[in-house]
Amino acid sequence: MLKQLAVLVYHIDRCFPRTRVEGRESEQAYSEWEYRVGKELLSRYAGYFGSLDGRRVLDIGCGLGGKTAVYAESGAYVVGVDIDRRNIIQSISFTGARGTPVSFTIGDAEVLPFADESFDLVVANDSLEHFAHPERALPELARVVRPGGNIFLFFTPWGSPLGSHLYDYIRTPWCHLIFPERLMEAVLEVVLQRQGISGPGREAARLMEDFRTGLNRITTARYHRILEGTPVLETVMEDLQPPKFAFLKPLCRVPLVGELFTGTVIGILRKSG
Repeated sequence: MLKQLAVLVYHIDRCFPRTRVEGRESEQAYSEWEYRVGKELLSRYAGYFGSLDGRRVLDIGCGLGGKTAVYAESGAYVVGVDIDRRNIIQSISFTGARGTPVSFTIGDAEVLPFADESFDLVVANDSLEHFAHPERALPELARVVRPGGNIFLFFTPWGSPLGSHLYDYIRTPWCHLIFPERLMEAVLEVVLQRQGISGPGREAARLMEDFRTGLNRITTARYHRILEGTPVLETVMEDLQPPKFAFLKPLCRVPLVGELFTGTVIGILRKSG
């Protein structure tokens, strides 16, 4: 019965447009996509925290190193940290090929291997939703920033239409809020089978395990509660963006409803003192 329902959901799911994502061809392509995103982020938001030239920057959850390279090429001394060894290996390869001087280390956002007030700026882009315990991670980021320094956050909240991070496979908006997990796994198996993936059941199970363990289900409301509990941080700028249609942006500020229409939370924080 579950298999038949999954096939039906699969056919309905194909009626939705495919989410436009880049860099899926290879690790190198993803690093290059990150690099383009990093350039765009700096051009749009650097006015809030100033030039990076000569400043110490921590890129926590650095991914595959593309954004990290942008910060270093802007004149900063940059340390990239990621919990995944494979990400660090690709980051070293990408920045090394560009001749970009960056230090990388494997580390956990909840227990950073740095002294207090070590950095002028901490960047956590596309990573806050992946920290196991964001209530512990954000105070830790604050600890390593100097007084007057900034934290630059950029994350996808749980209520987003794309909050599942499964959009490479399931197109239905809010699929993680609509479908039970057993059904999502069955749909993933159908998708992978149609793609000709070997062992689609095993791969679907792996993707669902990543879904369960790799996302902390942070909402905008939870993020705001964490900020309230970290009084050393004040918000300089916050931008709640819908995932696609800009005219929906006013809905992002509506209590409860806004959780479903906020695709991205951008926050720039300043450490007091």
